[in-house]
This record gives sequence, C-alpha cells and structure tokens, in this order.
Amino acid sequence: MKTKLLTFAFILISPVLFSQTNTFSYKTKNGNEIILLSEGQHQGQADILIGATPEVLHETMLDGAFPMAVNAFLVRTKTGKHILIDTGYGRELFNNLQQHNVTVDMIDAVLITHAHGDHIGGLLNEKGEKNFPNALLYLSKLEYEHYSNPATKGSEQAIAIFDAYRDKLTLFDQQETIAEVIISLPNFGHTPGHTIFLVDEMLILGDMMHAMAVQMPYPAIAVTYDTDHKKAVETRLNVLKYIVENKLSVAGMHIPYPGMGTLAADGKGGYIFTPLR
Repeated sequence: MKTKLLTFAFILISPVLFSQTNTFSYKTKNGNEIILLSEGQHQGQADILIGATPEVLHETMLDGAFPMAVNAFLVRTKTGKHILIDTGYGRELFNNLQQHNVTVDMIDAVLITHAHGDHIGGLLNEKGEKNFPNALLYLSKLEYEHYSNPATKGSEQAIAIFDAYRDKLTLFDQQETIAEVIISLPNFGHTPGHTIFLVDEMLILGDMMHAMAVQMPYPAIAVTYDTDHKKAVETRLNVLKYIVENKLSVAGMHIPYPGMGTLAADGKGGYIFTPLR
C-alpha cells in the first residue's frame, strides 16, 4: 500500500452522540472486529485551538465548547487474536474489556499511536508492573527515541513502561504490517513518531484530530498539544484527502461516541463526518 498522505475535514457532532456509552463494535469487510473502548465524553475548550478565528469559533462551537472523548480500540481478528490500539488512561479499560469477555492475559499485542499519558496510561499497574503480561508492545522507533530522553516532557511515565516491557517491546520504522492484519503508517507532527493504523478499510487516526467539530470543516486549525503545528496540519490535510479518495472509514482517540465514522469532502476545503450507527 502506498503511504501517500491525505486531506481531512469535519462536521459538527450531534448532541445525541454525546453520550456516556463506552463501547461500540464494527465488523470489517474482511471479518475482523474493531471495538471502541471509551473512557467517556467531555467538553474541549477553544484555548487549545491554534488559528481559529472568532468567526470559525462562532460557527463550530455554538455553546463555546466542542465534544471530545478519550478512546482506545480493541481489534479482535478473525483468527482469534486480541490487539489493543492504545490504552487510554486505563480508568475504564479493564471494565470495557470485561464487557467483551476479554481478560488481560488474552491480549496478544498492544499498538501505541504515541506516548502521551492518555494513550499509555493503562499499560502498567500501581506497582509499575505490566498489565498485559503476554502482549508484545509495538511503538514507532522515532517515538521511542524521543520519549527515551529524560529531558522530554512526559518521559518519566514512558521510560517506566519501556523498562517494564523491555522483553516485549517491538519497534517499527515507517510502514509495516503488525500482528498479521494491521498496517502502521507514519503520521508525524502531533509527536515526532505519531503513528496511525490501518485495519482493513478502517484507519485509526490516533491524535490526528482532537476537535472534530472544528477541525473537520477547518482542517488547517492546529492544537496546542501538537509538537510541530505546521507538520501536524500538513499531515492531516494529506491523510484526509487520502481517506476520501480511497473510501476508508475512520476511528480516533478523541472522536466522540461511537468514535468511528465515514468522511466526505464538503466542497469548501473541509470535510463532513458521519458517525457509524
């Protein structure tokens, strides 16, 4: 598969979708299952947005805020493997897994989009031990190198995880096939090694999008969480275009429930997001 990047945009999220439901299941065309594991919904504020004019904020944030979520995803392959993509903070992760009759011992692999705390928080228990003793831990080599530096903000938590999973840690470069059914794609900008993952026709975006209600119609708007704002915008524009051209579905770690949907160009340089039902 070519890793040509895409251009993206987003529509306002309906209040009906702003629920407290934690799981949602999608079956791919190849028979693999992708399951939302959400830690809940919350409101994002305009102060994290970079480049949003008052007119854009008035149009996209009617109540002065936008809906967000903290999500992880479970991929249950048709061959019986269980693969986590991120772990969230770990607050609801294990309850969500239990709802799907999945125990920590059943997790074969954990794929990390990037090493921010709301993506790696479920990897260790309170004693600093592995929560997933049988799982291989996959991470971009660039992300590993960045967060292995003690001077990097947030590196303490990441380094503890790297140490605990040392015997299970598997680093990848750019585009690779992981755990049989998942393709890693570089998506740098949010962090130096931020990675998105393709599962059949579903592209899991990680943190490529934070404020969907704003960044879908105006994908050139960045957020303060991005390490490299310019690169994050460039990558997002390329990837969104690719998604629409290839008729892919999307999922994301901050997309409000159900955390998955489809995209269409709005004809004005932005995109319309339609949640899956």
